[in-house]
This record gives sequence, structure tokens and C-alpha cells, in this order.
Amino acid sequence: MTRPVTVRQIRYFLAVAEERNFRRAAERLAITQPPLSRQVAELEAELGVRLLERDTHGVRLTSAGELAMRSFAELMHSFDAALEHVAQAANKLPRLRLGVLNWVHLRRLSAMERSLVEAGHASGIDVQTTTTIAAASALRRNELDAAIVLWPASMYRLRGDLVDQVPLVAFVPATSALARQRRIAVRDLQSLAPFFRFSRSVNTRMYDEFTRQYAAHGFRPKVEAPAPDPLHVFAQIGTGRGCTCLPAPFALHRYAGVQPRPLRERIMVPLVVLTSSRVTQELHDALVKGATRMLSE
Repeated sequence: MTRPVTVRQIRYFLAVAEERNFRRAAERLAITQPPLSRQVAELEAELGVRLLERDTHGVRLTSAGELAMRSFAELMHSFDAALEHVAQAANKLPRLRLGVLNWVHLRRLSAMERSLVEAGHASGIDVQTTTTIAAASALRRNELDAAIVLWPASMYRLRGDLVDQVPLVAFVPATSALARQRRIAVRDLQSLAPFFRFSRSVNTRMYDEFTRQYAAHGFRPKVEAPAPDPLHVFAQIGTGRGCTCLPAPFALHRYAGVQPRPLRERIMVPLVVLTSSRVTQELHDALVKGATRMLSE
């Protein structure tokens, strides 16, 4: 055979063989007669044997056609049973519990979910917002399967890989002189005390990393204030008090009295996929690949 016989050709032949009529077979398959005749003819050509005798009274099976009908019917029964078996197995797969930071873009989540489902890793994805420390704890307690967050302070019983880096953006009072500049240097934020940021106890590793990057560009906050959540910080800045730096996605929204401004320096926020030791390396690698593609598009 020069080309492989297709499942479609076999199904079309069986319909004609059972109906003994091309018109009725075409109606049963919800197609027109020309493509049906063409597929059956191609099947006969591939097998090198005539399966059907056609005349004005209808269709008659040849001896080879009789054998083909029995053999192909058994083959299709096994084929359909295998498909059903795989489909049922897929339905039994658990849904992946994914934690994400509330500002992480999930526009391409459906594509990532589809790739995991098609690869047989999960039956779907359930997303919940979280913080880095909360996600790390939830992973260790088996309350999450994976998370897209910052690097946690401790990697105990966790596996992590970098999947994206997001630039920081400055947020200043709309009434300040810095709000009128197209871009600002991070050291210019010295003039807008206090500088709102998360506590070092929340994530020691990332606090020290941002401190290092700020210092490398000449910015050492004179006064720091706690940042329990972004809305609290924006409410303070909106009244003309202080400033902060947050990941760029926050700049997609408007906050009264607050002006986002790009920084001249490249200060980046690393995003990682975290999984617990219970997750297989194969699933972890698939999540890293899917998250990298999702966040980069």
C-alpha cells in the first residue's frame, strides 16, 4: 500500500456495506455521495481488491468485501472501545489546583490548560489567588498542586523554576512633579517619603533582592511604610503621601490621585512556577513550559 488506510475510509465502507446502497449510506453519514464514493474507491485501490459490485439495483459485496465487512466491523468495535476507555481515564484525572498572584496575567490560561489536558496531566485547572508565602505553605500541606509566584524565602520540600520577569513601575501622587515626567529614575523617589513596601518578614529573599537592586541604582529609602495590600497603598498615595514600586501589570488600572511612571532602570520581578515534591518531574516541566509560554505571549 502506498498510503495508509484511514479510519474514515473504513467507516464509509462499512456504512455502504451495511446499507447496500450509496445514497442511504451517504444520508446516514450526513455527507453527499461523491466523497463517499471517492473514499470507498481509494480504500479498494489501497487494498488492491474490489470490495463492492455496483449495478442499477444497488450494491453487492464481493467475497473480499464480505471478509472486509466482518474484519473491519470487529476492528472498529475495538477502536471505539479503546477511545471510550481513554476518554473515561481522562475524566478521572484530577483538576490541577493552581495558585497565582492577583496581578499575574492569565489571558492565555486556556491554552495552557488545553496542553495539560491533552498531555494527560489533568482534567482541567482551578485557579485561586494567593501570596507567595501562603502558596508555599499550601503546597506543603497539599492544598495546592502548583503556583505562579515570587521566589519564596524557603524552598523546603518545593521545586521551582523561573518562568518570567516583570519590570517594576513607580507609582507617585498625581500632584507631584515626578508625575509630569515621562520616565523617572528610581533614586528620584527619595523626595516622596515614605516608600511603601512589603515587610521583610513577609518574604526575606525578595525584600533583600529588591533592596540590592534599589541600592545599585542609588535608591535607599529614608522612610519606609508597611504595604498591607496595593489598595491601601494607592489610597495613601492618592492623598499625596508617599510612593511605591509595583509590577507593571498594576499600571493597567487607574487609581484616583495616583500616577504610574516607568522607571529608567530595569528592576525586575521574577516569577516562578512552584510545585511540591509530590508533583512528578514530568508535570513540573510541563507546567514550567506552559507558564513560560502563557506569560510571554
